[in-house]
Amino acid sequence: MRIIILFIIILFCVNPVFAEIVDYIDMYATTSQSDVYKTFSSIFKGSASVPNEEKQILIDKEVASELGTNFIYTDLVECVNTALGENFDIKIQREIKNEAFWLYRNSLYKLLPNIYYDFNISNLGGTFLVGGILPTTIHEVPIQSLFVFDWSTIDQGRYFFQRAISKNNLKMKNANLEYSREEIILNTALTYYDTLQKKLEIEVQKINLYDRLEQLKYTTARFDSGLGTLYDVKRAEAELAGAEQIYNQTVNSLRLYQAALANIIGVEVLDALYPYEIDVVERNLIDTSYDLQALYEQSLTSRQDILAKKAEVELYRAKRSMNYSDIIPAVSVSYQNGYVGTKRLGLYANNRITLDVRAYVGKNVLMGTITQLKADSAVVKQKKLELINLKRDIKEKIINAYYNSENALKKIEAAKREVEAADISLNLSLASMKAGQATFIDVIESQNIKVQANLNLISNMIEYNKAQVKLLFEVGLLSPKNLFKDYKRRI
Repeated sequence: MRIIILFIIILFCVNPVFAEIVDYIDMYATTSQSDVYKTFSSIFKGSASVPNEEKQILIDKEVASELGTNFIYTDLVECVNTALGENFDIKIQREIKNEAFWLYRNSLYKLLPNIYYDFNISNLGGTFLVGGILPTTIHEVPIQSLFVFDWSTIDQGRYFFQRAISKNNLKMKNANLEYSREEIILNTALTYYDTLQKKLEIEVQKINLYDRLEQLKYTTARFDSGLGTLYDVKRAEAELAGAEQIYNQTVNSLRLYQAALANIIGVEVLDALYPYEIDVVERNLIDTSYDLQALYEQSLTSRQDILAKKAEVELYRAKRSMNYSDIIPAVSVSYQNGYVGTKRLGLYANNRITLDVRAYVGKNVLMGTITQLKADSAVVKQKKLELINLKRDIKEKIINAYYNSENALKKIEAAKREVEAADISLNLSLASMKAGQATFIDVIESQNIKVQANLNLISNMIEYNKAQVKLLFEVGLLSPKNLFKDYKRRI
């Protein structure tokens, strides 16, 4: 008995960790369970070790150093506003729309006449046939100086059809521009949330690394004191190595999403954009209590791609109708006023007005007109079917986004309970191991459950926010105003 007491005293003096273990075992027998949870959670460095803001700053510095870059902090508002001004897809669509605008203005001015000045001077010398029969030798310098007014009226009615084509083309390109803006808002928001998810996952994985390292130290101390096994030490080393691999993979994934985000918003792709948020909260952007049919009906009047497709249908209808101009008479008026003459005889006033009326029986004795009309009718039917198919696809996407949003919200509630239970489970396993009622394997399993629970919560909340953005987009209501509703900007 004395030998045992002497051995314990030596261990107390030589190995403080063993003394700490004995203290915890004694404490476990004399304190409440809630106090035990708090005490054991402070053993391993984790979310309870430092305040959130300080912890985030430390993690950010470490991650930036590991990536060899400097983070540029940003938020959703800044990213979307920058994308709307700098994104290259929007810039391209804007120029396409500008082209359509000027083509429409050009079609309006085709009703105006052409006015031009015509000056012609020749040097004629040699023998010419008069009337194609009598030869005569002359040397003359004829001169012509005229102002010409030429008007083709309505160009067989094509003026009205071309104007309708250009007008609907402008509508289509303008709707495409607006749709492109909405797509960029969508893609910016989705990529921002992906980047935020990786940032928060890095925090979880980093804390897991801290925990694994402390677990390794703890099992090593137990082994050195003769209370633990070599198996526990090696298992802790394996868990630490595995955690390092997952952490490095998550860090690399963050850099990929940062490049994607920078590319979408139109800034330098090498810029390491970094969300400022230290957590994520679910954002309700559209009330899912709305009836699905009501959401679909809203999309029919709000979706810019539907408006673009409708304008395209009208454009091809106008092209088809233009075939009827083949049988409309062509009327043109020409007026000339000026001087004609020769260098030898002088110039004399010359005025001429011409009315030209031509009647056509279509192209190729009407057969060319009829066949072209039928071909254009097939294109119109094709565009109508494309419009119907687009509406069906939109309805499907609304249903998907709607139920994805509902499902994600339910998963969030379950994930919150999972995180709470996982935290308690880890603390209990730690307390039980120190009391000799559990093994280190129980601690490892509890630690794995805790990490996965936190990752699940982050993933589900990001999934819900992305589903809400998608639902807003599918209904046709995605705009900066609606997206930023209740969004807390960084100060």
